[in-house]
Amino acid sequence: MTRILLIGCGAFGRIHLAALARLGPSVTVQVLEPDPAMRDAAPAGTRFVEGFDAALAESDAVIIATPPVTHGPLAEAVLRAGRDLFLEKPATETAGQSAALHALAQQSGRIVQLGLFFRFHPKAQAVQALAQAGGFGRLHHLSARMSGLKRARGDSGALLNDAVHFADLLPWIAGEAPSHVFATLSDPLGRGREDLALIQLRFPSGATGFIEAGCVLPGEHADPVVPGAETRKLLGLAGSHAVAEVDFMAETLRLRRGQHLPAQGGAWLPNHVPAEDLGAAALDTVGVVAAQLEAFLCAVTTRISQGPDLHEGGVLPLRILDAARRSAHEMRLVEMDKWN
Repeated sequence: MTRILLIGCGAFGRIHLAALARLGPSVTVQVLEPDPAMRDAAPAGTRFVEGFDAALAESDAVIIATPPVTHGPLAEAVLRAGRDLFLEKPATETAGQSAALHALAQQSGRIVQLGLFFRFHPKAQAVQALAQAGGFGRLHHLSARMSGLKRARGDSGALLNDAVHFADLLPWIAGEAPSHVFATLSDPLGRGREDLALIQLRFPSGATGFIEAGCVLPGEHADPVVPGAETRKLLGLAGSHAVAEVDFMAETLRLRRGQHLPAQGGAWLPNHVPAEDLGAAALDTVGVVAAQLEAFLCAVTTRISQGPDLHEGGVLPLRILDAARRSAHEMRLVEMDKWN
């Protein structure tokens, strides 16, 4: 039996509660949430506790699902208390903050897993495995859109709320970190945060990447977390021997194998077979989070990490977002290996 402390019971904290319920009697859960409105919105029977130190003392592992600005201090306290940690994305607000936490986790010998949702989505896993096996041939482009007519969060903008997912996912699929970043950020709501982010990436192999994130664009599907919102969550991959698109909201994966071949008059025509779906299963939001938490609990038991840690899932994607901020501010291309 593992005793879990969930800190934060907002919209995604409640997803965690539903996911933990799917894991059965192997876990007990208590929740620390000071906001009465969030407590009232929680499922019936939720066990709330008072006092951070007392709750930590009664727990084996902790899930942090609070606003990003609180992640650093809370995670540090959890690690210093000697508890394993599942930390929702983004790990922190900057790469430097994540690097400091990673060093602390290593010193304390604690398991830390980042809550990067798409790492555990079957369709993302399927295309990543195919890419790493060479099924796309030479990858030449990766693109992602996580945008729509959505809630503008009060605690973060489009970078930390949405773009962070794909700042992690695209390098994971490509098998390399980008060498260059160029970004345009805008504040269409005039609230002092970037609510639209457009990020271009260049990888050492020559592949290009593109990330669109924002809450002020047309959406296509009802958002599963925020009522009344609509969103798009798309992943596109193109290589010399295949192209693919994943629609995470429609739960579709279309892969077409083939390549362009030269034709008369200097043209090159696509010669691709009909689409296949790789047999990747559909999984709802709660199911994906349950898969993440199951991997985390396995790591707690075996002491072998099962998901992205604070370096892979914190420092590396946040370096891209830090570079995006600098690029947008200075209106220039940022070369990653020449910038710290």
